[in-house]
Amino acid sequence: MFSCVGFFVPLASAQVQVVDSSNRLLVSPRTEAAQASAQPAVAQAVAYQEASSGTPPVQAPAAATDVQTQMYFQVQSLQQEVLELRGLVEELTYELKRLKQQRLDDYLSLDKRLTALAGGKAATAQPESAGPSPKMASSSAGAAGAQSQDELQRYRSAIDLALRQKDYDKAATAFNQYLQDFPQGTYAPNSQYWLGEIYLKQGGLEQARDWFSRLLSDFPDHAKAPDAAYKLGTVYDQLGDKTKARSLLSQVIADSPNSNAARLAKNYLTGM
Repeated sequence: MFSCVGFFVPLASAQVQVVDSSNRLLVSPRTEAAQASAQPAVAQAVAYQEASSGTPPVQAPAAATDVQTQMYFQVQSLQQEVLELRGLVEELTYELKRLKQQRLDDYLSLDKRLTALAGGKAATAQPESAGPSPKMASSSAGAAGAQSQDELQRYRSAIDLALRQKDYDKAATAFNQYLQDFPQGTYAPNSQYWLGEIYLKQGGLEQARDWFSRLLSDFPDHAKAPDAAYKLGTVYDQLGDKTKARSLLSQVIADSPNSNAARLAKNYLTGM
């Protein structure tokens, strides 16, 4: 009896352990599946609660704020660069205008000195006459000064149209008007020369020939005469009269050997 009871008790305890073990095996997979299926639902519930309560995520606002701050500073930096570049463009534009005006003034100053030198040679050959009374001299000087200033301004305007604005039609009109008002003016030879240059640039060979020839006829001793003779030689070459062209170019070299016109004439003759 005792042996049987001792035998059955261990068996019973073993069976309980087996049942317990099998129960755990049966329950554990279901529990894990339930927990796995519940996790998305829990996450959705948390998200819904945050959305419905109006509470934003913790990290999103910081990231969005950083991006907005960076974009703001980038825009500010670009706007500052645009302002600096615009100021630089304005400075360069002003400097360019100033240099163009300075170049024009330098040319007019040189042109005036050359004209004065040419006029001074002619003035030394004329005897001095008795001077007028101080009162008459003062009024005459005032009138001459006003006329000289107007003449200079007219010539300056014509030169500006030709050299800086490159409006050759208006420049030709301005030079022609100057010559009508001041046929023997200080800048009459220069006006004739520039009319020849304008027509030559526009392809009007006959008109260019006429103006260069007129300068050589009216003012043969002027400082612009060698330049006009050289240009006239090139015009005759383009018109097909190479004999006349060579004669004029050779004359420039002989009469003004040290001039820039003579150097240009030599080069032109070499290429003919």
